[in-house]
Amino acid sequence: MSGADTLGALVQAYVETQCGVLLEARAAIIARDEDLVHPARVAIRRLRATLRSFGAVYDADDRSDFADELRWAANLLGDVRDLQVLAERFGTEDAAAAPDAHRVIAEEIERNRAEAWSRVVDALGSGRGTTLFETVARWRDDPPFTPKAERPADRARKRVDKADARVDRRLARARAASDAGSTDARELLHDARKAAKRHRYAVELAQPVLGAKAERTIERRQALQDALGEHQDAVVALAFLQRIEVGAQDREAASVVLELIARARASADDVAGVLRETERLRD
Repeated sequence: MSGADTLGALVQAYVETQCGVLLEARAAIIARDEDLVHPARVAIRRLRATLRSFGAVYDADDRSDFADELRWAANLLGDVRDLQVLAERFGTEDAAAAPDAHRVIAEEIERNRAEAWSRVVDALGSGRGTTLFETVARWRDDPPFTPKAERPADRARKRVDKADARVDRRLARARAASDAGSTDARELLHDARKAAKRHRYAVELAQPVLGAKAERTIERRQALQDALGEHQDAVVALAFLQRIEVGAQDREAASVVLELIARARASADDVAGVLRETERLRD
């Protein structure tokens, strides 16, 4: 690779930044630092998105192996992050009005969080975890480029456009499933959210060649992510609440939990409403 005007240089600058975030977060995460979970997950998402959108600049086998290990780490940290979001969600409810119900929920969250953290610490402290961080360091310092890395940096525009078109296709699939009353609509909406993130990250990476318009695109994609993210949070909350043994609680607590389940289900089922919001965001 030669010069900062190549596609490889453009992509690698973004990759180096994300690898740096992960390497700096390693010790704190193993020490169960809650504050580092979200930044580490975002760095992993950005890396995975980059390997998907701009993977041609890297060796295919090496890229595939790295993506697999990043997905493994993302799943581990995802369990902890989901519980952080749940704690925030239910912490904002009026706990004083139903203390027993909220105690049950808080205890369930903490029990799950302890188990999730144990999995994270054991996994990232294992041989596989050590190898993962060694690989992250190698990708930062000695990336496995292919000759395509020597292409002009402006080639990134094509990859950004493809990522943009993929968002529209995913939203269209979710809309069709919703209109048909398909049970796949929720998952397809989640797929659209992931595609929106990949497009946003591609735009972030390509900002040096996209110019001033990139900022507006990033803002619009962030707004779309937020709308779709609220729906996904409801889906996660519903799954969590349904795991609580309602029959083992007193009548008041059981009643409140069942009410929360009903609210979460209504939000999770409102795919059509979320899609209407996405249309508004595009206007």
